[in-house]
Amino acid sequence: MTQSPVMNIQQARDLLKKLIKAQNGDELKKLVADNVMWCDGVFFAELDGMVDEFKRRGDDGSAQKLKDLGDFMARLRFMI
Repeated sequence: MTQSPVMNIQQARDLLKKLIKAQNGDELKKLVADNVMWCDGVFFAELDGMVDEFKRRGDDGSAQKLKDLGDFMARLRFMI
């Protein structure tokens, strides 16, 4: 049995920063396509924490966009 890829906290944070800083839709799509297979519970926990942080800062728009992206990535990753 092949071990599934895993992500550590720093890798999750680095990917989240790249996703947030994506310059356009094409860059975002490439980042998602290249990294979704690595996104695991660590990544999604960090994403949830970042969504909460945006909400605490009063940036509900960014929080919702990041949550929507995370939901999309979870569907891709886990085929749900």
